[in-house]
Amino acid sequence: MNSTRGHIQPRGNAPLLISIVGPTAVGKTGLSLALAQAFNAEIVSADSRQFYRGIAIGTAQPSAEERALAPHHFVDFLSLDEEYSAGRFASEAIEWLQGYFERRSAQGLPRVAILVGGSGLYTQAVQDGFDDIPADPKVRAALNAQHAAEGLAPLLEELEQLDPEHRKMVDPSNPHRVIRALEVCRTSGQTYTALRKQQSERRHCHPGGWSRSSGRPWDTLTIGLGAPRSFLHDRINARALHMVDSGWLEEARAVIHMRHVNALRTVGYPALFEVVEGTMDMDTAIRRIQETTRQFARRQLTWFHRQSCVQWVDARQPERAVSLVHDFLRHGSL
Repeated sequence: MNSTRGHIQPRGNAPLLISIVGPTAVGKTGLSLALAQAFNAEIVSADSRQFYRGIAIGTAQPSAEERALAPHHFVDFLSLDEEYSAGRFASEAIEWLQGYFERRSAQGLPRVAILVGGSGLYTQAVQDGFDDIPADPKVRAALNAQHAAEGLAPLLEELEQLDPEHRKMVDPSNPHRVIRALEVCRTSGQTYTALRKQQSERRHCHPGGWSRSSGRPWDTLTIGLGAPRSFLHDRINARALHMVDSGWLEEARAVIHMRHVNALRTVGYPALFEVVEGTMDMDTAIRRIQETTRQFARRQLTWFHRQSCVQWVDARQPERAVSLVHDFLRHGSL
């Protein structure tokens, strides 16, 4: 979906951030590597689970061989018990990007960087900022206490009443995201959806296919990888089997003592923890992982299809994305 808000000047010679978005397992990592090699660029991960050490298999972190093909940043650098918000990520990623573009300019290298990930909140934070999203530690503490005493179900019911649109997209297995949305609703008196829309309106979409957000000294070309449902489901199912064959169960066994941390409230680990404890067989766990991953992919697609300025490319033809960027850099528009 493309849209134009306001009037902005022709692109000129600004640095370029290529943002690759789309559902899990669609092929974002492969495309990011192809673009990094084609344009001599470095990669910033915006996948909120790939930040953590010790869960490389279950979060599909780029392999050592893939990282050798292009420098990667914000991957495998946090301990499992460390909290890392979208706001903190945005602050650190923006600081890194500013330094990166300055170094590239001084070295006479292309000022192109790649942001890749399926965590829509994190990509949006880098592109548009979170300055106007309210926070209240007292409200958050009360919500955390309610969650500890009553579980997540009452909070999900409240979110359904206050912001039904966001309830459709939020991961119900991620209390942190649910609590954050309710904190915003209770604090501001507005829906989280409405405030995010205000944030995205900072992003001015140029008819040439790129965007510029206020306060960002670069332009952004957002490429969405999409695919037919059957193709994506086949990839999801095959990847789950490959991850299990690569040692995912052993990885889960090694971190089960930390199962309470937010980093492990993600697709796959709860089922594998049950296998480790002997309360679920492996075949059932694999089917559950495949099903929950498909559900997660649907939520991701819902999020990204509501974003403006996204150039959608069929994941079965990733070379079209490379050609698209070539044309864009040559002509300043698509």
